[in-house]
Amino acid sequence: MTQPDAREGQAGLSGESERSIVPRNPGNAGGGKGPWFKVNVRSGDSREIGVSLIPPTKVGKLQETLHAKAKSAPTYRFYALYDKVYRADVLWHAYQCCRANDGSAGVDGQTFEDIEAYDPMK
Repeated sequence: MTQPDAREGQAGLSGESERSIVPRNPGNAGGGKGPWFKVNVRSGDSREIGVSLIPPTKVGKLQETLHAKAKSAPTYRFYALYDKVYRADVLWHAYQCCRANDGSAGVDGQTFEDIEAYDPMK
């Protein structure tokens, strides 16, 4: 058995790359497919999921802040997102987006009709 070249790592033997393959030409000129989403959160244009609800002001500001931090510091780890996700306004907006998108039942089989028909006082 031959040793792989040092710059090839273990991928040299199996024929598979360790990293994703990115076309060298800008704009996918080489025919490669990639996530070239150009979505403006502020304008409510979210074509990739088919929902066009504009987030409430505070939710939009949170989205913009998290997006800016993720883009400016790609190696930054977000350790405490629970307090940001588990806010009533964030959850309500997420629910409205799923409802508008006619989301399907989850692994528990609960549909939107089941959730909206639920009466905790019964």
